[in-house]
Amino acid sequence: MEAVLGAGFSSTVLEDPNFDVLRRNLDEAAELGVEFVELSLFAMDLIAGGRVIPSQLRRLKEALAGHDLRYTVHGPIAINLMQVQHLKRHLAVARATVEVAAEIGALHLILHTGHLPARNKAAIEDAYAHQRDALASLGQLAAPHALIIAVENVFMIEPDSHTALPSRLAREIEAINHPNVRACLDFSHGAINCSTQGADFLSEAKELARVAKHLHIHDSFGDPLQFRTVNRSERLAFGLGDLHLPLGWGTLPWQEMMSQFAFEPNVIFNLELPAPYWFALEESLGAMRRLIETYQTGRSNA
Repeated sequence: MEAVLGAGFSSTVLEDPNFDVLRRNLDEAAELGVEFVELSLFAMDLIAGGRVIPSQLRRLKEALAGHDLRYTVHGPIAINLMQVQHLKRHLAVARATVEVAAEIGALHLILHTGHLPARNKAAIEDAYAHQRDALASLGQLAAPHALIIAVENVFMIEPDSHTALPSRLAREIEAINHPNVRACLDFSHGAINCSTQGADFLSEAKELARVAKHLHIHDSFGDPLQFRTVNRSERLAFGLGDLHLPLGWGTLPWQEMMSQFAFEPNVIFNLELPAPYWFALEESLGAMRRLIETYQTGRSNA
C-alpha cells in the first residue's frame, strides 16, 4: 500500500443541476494533473425524497464520461445520523447517496458526523449509539462496491450544541469496527471545534488522523465565529470561522501536522476551496503537493 493514494480538489460548491460547473471543473482537473475530483453531490439535484432520480444520475454519468479521473463524493451536509427523531429520513438520503457513489465508481463517500443540542449525557450517548448503528449499516451497503464511508469531523454551529471532538470521533469509528467506515479529517473543522471546547487541537487531530482515509485541506485561523460580521470578506479580516482559505492564508500548522501525523494507508488529500477563491486553485494545489511530499518523506523514514 502507498502512503498517499493521490491528490484532488472538490468541485465548486454552486447549485449545478445541469452539471455545467462540474464539466468545467473536470477540464481544470485534467489540466492541473490531479488524480481525483470530489463531487459536491449536495448541489446537483440527484436525490428527491430519499430516492435517486434516474435521469439525473444518467446525466451525471454522461458528464463524467471521457475523463481520465477518479472520484470521491461529498454527501448532503444536512444528513445528521444523531438526529434520532428524523433518523429514518436521514438514512434514506444517506442510502441514496451510497447508490449514486457506487454507480459512478467513487472510492470515498464523505458524510458529516452528527450533532445535537447539548441535553443530558444520556441523550447524547443514545444519539451516538444510533449513529454507530446507522454508519455500520451504511458500511455494509458500501462494502460490495469497495466504497469507503469517510465520516468527517465538524464543529458546533449553534451555542449549547454538541458534536464529537476528533478523538471521540476516532473512538466511535473504532467501535463501529467496519473496514468500510473510516474518517475524513478536516483540519480546519478540528481546529475550530477544539478552540470552542477548550481542547488541544494537535493532540486531538492526531487521534483522528490514525483512522483517516481522507483529508480535507483548506486554511483558517482555527477560531469560531465570535460576533456578527457582514460578509465573507469581513470574516476573513477578523480571521473568524470556517473560511476555506487558500493554503498559506491562515495559520494552521501544516508542516508540523504532516511531520507528526500518521494517516491510514492510501489516504487521499483533497483541497476544498469555495468559488470566491477559485483563482488560487493552482497555487493551493502546489502547496498541497508540497505537504504530501513532506508527509511521504516522513513516512518513508519512519
